[in-house]
Amino acid sequence: MAPTRDLGWLDRQFPALRSRDYALLFANSMCSAGANWALLLGRGWLVFALTQSSSAVGIVTFAGMAPFLFASPFAGALADRIDRRRLALIAVTIGFSGTIGLVVVTGLGVVQVWHVGVFAFIGGIASAVQQPAEQAMIPNLVPQPQLLNAVALSNISQHGSRMAGPLIGGLLLTQVGANAVFALSAGFYVLSFCALWGISYRSGRDEGISLASFRRLLGEMGDGANYIAADRRLALVIVLVVFHCALTMGFDSLMPQLATEVGGGPSLYSGILFGLGFGAVCGTLTIARLRTDEGTGRSLLVVGIGSSIAMFVLGLAQTPAMVIGGAVLAGATQASFMAITASQAQSLVRDDIRGRVMSIYAMLAAGHMAFVNLGLGAAEGVIGLRVLLIVPSAIWLLVLLGAMLVLSDVRRLMWRGNFAT
Repeated sequence: MAPTRDLGWLDRQFPALRSRDYALLFANSMCSAGANWALLLGRGWLVFALTQSSSAVGIVTFAGMAPFLFASPFAGALADRIDRRRLALIAVTIGFSGTIGLVVVTGLGVVQVWHVGVFAFIGGIASAVQQPAEQAMIPNLVPQPQLLNAVALSNISQHGSRMAGPLIGGLLLTQVGANAVFALSAGFYVLSFCALWGISYRSGRDEGISLASFRRLLGEMGDGANYIAADRRLALVIVLVVFHCALTMGFDSLMPQLATEVGGGPSLYSGILFGLGFGAVCGTLTIARLRTDEGTGRSLLVVGIGSSIAMFVLGLAQTPAMVIGGAVLAGATQASFMAITASQAQSLVRDDIRGRVMSIYAMLAAGHMAFVNLGLGAAEGVIGLRVLLIVPSAIWLLVLLGAMLVLSDVRRLMWRGNFAT
């Protein structure tokens, strides 16, 4: 465990930051997520401006999320075999390379939609590798009682950058163009690499990858799924995450069209992403301060219901103010739900298999959102934007309340914040 420091008020409210290594991981997450959110802003509006099509935005969004379906399990197995810090550094380097590619094609004025899709795919590979490696590091950097605090802070770092990326990127997008947004993203990646480089923690295992070990690695990729299947508590948490992500969080491809319908254009689009980030920070700051199982469980129920309400607000919004308000509520509830469920999953997993399990968690969450974004983008012109925002959120509310009525484990999780032993 790395040395700790007394940070006064921060120490009392966010004790996980006492760890120097965790503080650096927090800074890395802030910067790498800032890079990702700036990319989402720039790619989404650039593709919409080129095509005026939600379907095209959905395809590019899918390209950025699809790598979680195949790269994340492989990265999770790697994270249990080689040094997790080194793996995260490799991932950040890949992400930086893909972003520089976007800077070049937009700077030369030759950009086409397929260029954006290819570089989105490269960025998706980077995220799919980086997330399991970094998530698997967290429990090794803080004491067990500070795990929820650390996981919530990691969400804050990601969603706090959700404000910085769209806020700065939105100004650049409207004043300069997408090329400047991509350059901003590349700068964030450089800062992320520097923060990771400064971490002193090593996982204690760095076996390298030979042909024989590569074959064993492929065999080990299924161990995470077997571990989840053998633990009903962990399986239940992940199933809830899958439904939540698929039904309330896969709307990125619809946001340029919503901003256009309401009359705000690129300024409102960047405002939506900023609102999502602002709400996420407020929500996860609150979650990070929870100290009891009961408070955690009841908060999970509140934000689970709130995720559905937020999408109703977005689906009914007719003014920019209502759209931003819905985005803030969506960010607060959805990020809090993911922070609590991630901490529950982390607390149930052995460290020697943590990378593989958390990679499946990431794969199922982002993988479902990839297909949902693709489907919603394609369906928008046929079914209509509002229906696609409201109906899935109503289904999520029915799933959540139905699970509480039928499954005693869900009732206990939502009310007491733990599972019966």
